Amino acid sequence: MEAIPKPLYKRLVLTFLVGTGCFFTGLAFYLMEKDLSFLLLSTLVFFLSLCKTVLLFLQIVRKSYIMLEGICLGIHPMLFCNCNEIILEDMEGNSLRLMLGKNQKLHRGVYYQIYFKTPSGISPGKNPLMTKVMMTDNFLGMEPVEPPDTISGTHIQS
Repeated sequence: MEAIPKPLYKRLVLTFLVGTGCFFTGLAFYLMEKDLSFLLLSTLVFFLSLCKTVLLFLQIVRKSYIMLEGICLGIHPMLFCNCNEIILEDMEGNSLRLMLGKNQKLHRGVYYQIYFKTPSGISPGKNPLMTKVMMTDNFLGMEPVEPPDTISGTHIQS
């Protein structure tokens, strides 16, 4: 089995730990206060988190995700929504426009690998509506990496 990319591994572990933390918090509260309803709710959160972890793991094993990579050329805040328009330039010099949440901190001039769930039936290079799909719950993670040796186009230093 190949190594899992670092942002996907981090998301996998954090999803599992959130559910586990909820369960042990509910268990401790049940032992102290005898509140069965809180224990049942925390157990439900644990099982749902476990299901999400398993589904994410299967998605990673099947490689049903898209990795976009390129140098960040621009970050433009979008009015009236909680997202930024990110402009990436890939190795071939193609410009990619993505919508990411404002909580994702990108810097201009840095080379990134960005991971998305594979949307069913949509190819990112052939469909102009890809940015609308990326605004949904398809973002999995990102990481700054060292750029490959052959990058064409301009590099913006910040």
